[in-house]
Amino acid sequence: MLYRSLVFLSFLQSVIGFTLIASSMMRFKEPVKKRIMSGLVVMIFGISLLSYTLFTRGNDSVDRFAILVILLIQLSWFLICSGDRLFVSLFIFLTFVNIYVSISYVSDNFSIGFDGNAFIGARIIIRMGIYLVILPLLFKYVRPRFRMLVETLDKEWRMATLVPLMFLMMQIMVLYYPAPYWYWNSGNWSRYVIATVYMLFLAVYHLLYIQASAIVEKYVLEKRQLLMAQQEKLWELELVRQKATATLAFQQKHDMHHHNAVIMGLLQSGDMDTLKNYVKSFDETLDAHRTQAFCLNPIANSILNLYASKAEEKNIKTTFHVNLSASIGIDNIDLTCVLGNALENALEGCLRLPEDREKEISVTIKYIDHRLRVKVENTCRTDITFDEELPVTQKLIGGTGTKSILYTAERYDGMAGFSVNNGKFITQVVLNGK
Repeated sequence: MLYRSLVFLSFLQSVIGFTLIASSMMRFKEPVKKRIMSGLVVMIFGISLLSYTLFTRGNDSVDRFAILVILLIQLSWFLICSGDRLFVSLFIFLTFVNIYVSISYVSDNFSIGFDGNAFIGARIIIRMGIYLVILPLLFKYVRPRFRMLVETLDKEWRMATLVPLMFLMMQIMVLYYPAPYWYWNSGNWSRYVIATVYMLFLAVYHLLYIQASAIVEKYVLEKRQLLMAQQEKLWELELVRQKATATLAFQQKHDMHHHNAVIMGLLQSGDMDTLKNYVKSFDETLDAHRTQAFCLNPIANSILNLYASKAEEKNIKTTFHVNLSASIGIDNIDLTCVLGNALENALEGCLRLPEDREKEISVTIKYIDHRLRVKVENTCRTDITFDEELPVTQKLIGGTGTKSILYTAERYDGMAGFSVNNGKFITQVVLNGK
């Protein structure tokens, strides 16, 4: 009874471990909770089938088809939950089938010196150790680059799928034909063949990782060049505003005695209505060339001035609560990316509303405890939909702004979130200063 219970735990561990490592790379399909619940129902059914067969017909009958049932469970999980394109999902699935089979082979070989209950227990412990090592690595280091690669590549995934498929065929041929690996003796050459296959597998995936890293770096470089151009444009606009302000100040200083003469003449004549209109017109002229000081940070101040002016031209009400010092631990390019894209999306969201709808943008920016916190709220339409954590763009060619914000947040070990609440689209970003 104990032996069968340990075998059942081993099967359960295989299903849970495979699910976790595979889910570390995949994108979940909406609605996420319902998809996960449906996938769990399929898992429970598959595990129940294995359990029934194990406890009624014995371990030998289960060994024949256990791996097949586990793979069918995982295939069902992908079909139900994966929101990636077909060939991306196939690449992930086949890759982790290879990893799962190799983990099974390695754990069985390290447990070969034990018998009975000790063998199953040792296999469970070894697998647990392997999963505990690779899961954090996958989530922390591999997933961010892989997801960026998914967004960058398109048809290339069709050819990439052949790599894990060929390795899977090689593993099956070596490990299970003509005899399964658990019947091999110590001098069987297949042990050296499969070791070579695994080294080749690691080498090829390492090369793929290097190529992927190069593509990602190229993508990041292109994005940074685009943001630098955007920042340069902002600086040019700021320079134009400053020149206009300086010119206006010089002109006002030069013409001040004329203004004083006009004011004195109107006072002496008692024409107060004309005097009021003249002073009002003079103030409006000054306000038209005014540059607001939202904060001490020059980059943020330029961006906020630019979009405040655009919003004013479109009759969009704006509210700013900004507390930023001149120097923060955020790169200027990344600061431009976050603020520029968030405000651009807010402006576009307001402009999609009907003319008779009230339009409003509220911006809150704080830098506290070496963390930059940005919150942008804008009135929006009610038909906004989401694909995972990102809103579905309503432009023919768009969506790069929200992705850029998300990737920038990941680079700073922060977070970015997008939501709709009470007719307002909310963008929230947290970046950890360096």
